Amino acid sequence: MRKTILISVAITLCAVLTACSLFTPRRGFNRLMNDRNVQITAQRALDNDSELSGRAHIGTSVYNGVLLLIGEASTEEVKERAGADVAGYEGVQRVVNLIDVMPLQSVARSMRDASLTATVKTSLLHIDMKGFDPGRVKISTAHGKVYLMGLVSHAEADAVVQQARSVAGVQQVVQVFEYTD
Repeated sequence: MRKTILISVAITLCAVLTACSLFTPRRGFNRLMNDRNVQITAQRALDNDSELSGRAHIGTSVYNGVLLLIGEASTEEVKERAGADVAGYEGVQRVVNLIDVMPLQSVARSMRDASLTATVKTSLLHIDMKGFDPGRVKISTAHGKVYLMGLVSHAEADAVVQQARSVAGVQQVVQVFEYTD
């Protein structure tokens, strides 16, 4: 009985590790977990900053140690404060602060951006390129601008950008890629 349980646990663990390696190509498991932890910590820091409350809507995205800030801030000072709030995290190679200084957007606009993100993600499934995995591209959207992150080749980046630009509603495509070649 005990041997059967141990074998079942070993098989399950192997399946989980295999799934992780399939879904995180080009990034190791530790990098993936670090990115996720940084994103949670950074978003929490921004959400808990009382100086930003009511003056900014900011989203974070992290891929391979690159921390992206998007959204809107009411003033340049608020934008700079948000960048300062997330500076210096262990495991972050660089912070890319692309927060727009503008009036805060409505919930309806946020919902349209979320829908646009999903549409662009789905459209990447149509890229027919040997070895391309859409899971290597992280997509975020704010104000109709689509932000693309990932560890890709130049050819993959070009294909992804072209595909994203073809999606209705995309106003601009911003590349925050790191390249493998």
